[in-house]
Amino acid sequence: MRTMHKIIYPVSTKFGAPMGRHSVGTLPTDKKVFDSFIPMSGGYDRGGAYWGTPDNVRVKYTKDLSYIEFYRP
Repeated sequence: MRTMHKIIYPVSTKFGAPMGRHSVGTLPTDKKVFDSFIPMSGGYDRGGAYWGTPDNVRVKYTKDLSYIEFYRP
């Protein structure tokens, strides 16, 4: 499974889509940190979380997913 699929996993609640996603951990100094654009459609990521517009959300993460930070540039 690709790392991005692990980060943008399907979400849903009985009240509908959650607003965004939670960040995890703190920025490490001893691991490589990747940065990627999150594909979106109509304010929702592929997993169903709602971000609103503009659709410019990015994520910084480590390969082991001990650090994940969502942000807008």
